Amino acid sequence: MKNRAFRLSLLAVASASIISVSCNEAQSASTPASQPKSEGSGISMAYVHSDSLLAKYELHQMYKSQLEEKAKEIESELQRRSALFQENVANFEKSAGSMSQAQIQQEQMELQQLQQNLMRYRDERGQELADEEQGLNELIMADMDSILKIIQEREGYDFIFSYGPASELLLANPAYDITDIVVKDLNEAYQKNKASKKED
Repeated sequence: MKNRAFRLSLLAVASASIISVSCNEAQSASTPASQPKSEGSGISMAYVHSDSLLAKYELHQMYKSQLEEKAKEIESELQRRSALFQENVANFEKSAGSMSQAQIQQEQMELQQLQQNLMRYRDERGQELADEEQGLNELIMADMDSILKIIQEREGYDFIFSYGPASELLLANPAYDITDIVVKDLNEAYQKNKASKKED
């Protein structure tokens, strides 16, 4: 028996807003030659493909795999417990005819307790996964905010938008796409942090 409560809502991670909007009025109007400006406005802007970024960010992929594996383990255990409960119910139904009323009531109480334990396990593990997923979302957002601020200051962007299924940006010129730059910086920072932890 599969329970959808244990299927990870990974689309929620992929559709999370990755928007960093900042204006630096004190900054010069000049921008790198490789990055176009809005014509006649002197405003420098760029955007990031949220889905593509998450798919290429190594830390996100690592945690996503861990959560998927944990979800499978919990679902497997839930199926095992559900099968055991159904087996107990079937045994009770077979032997109920030969039981006294007191025995029947006792068996029913025990089955109710087993059912409650099963539901509690489902709810607790489901909440545990939801909490871990939320923590992953917050970690990824913090990483991206940090990197986007660095890129913004380095390249002189006034705006950096998110471009994806959940964003309000409908169309965008590919010349403004900095997804690969953000992915590169994120993965370099992740690898550097991982190497630093190994040294410690």
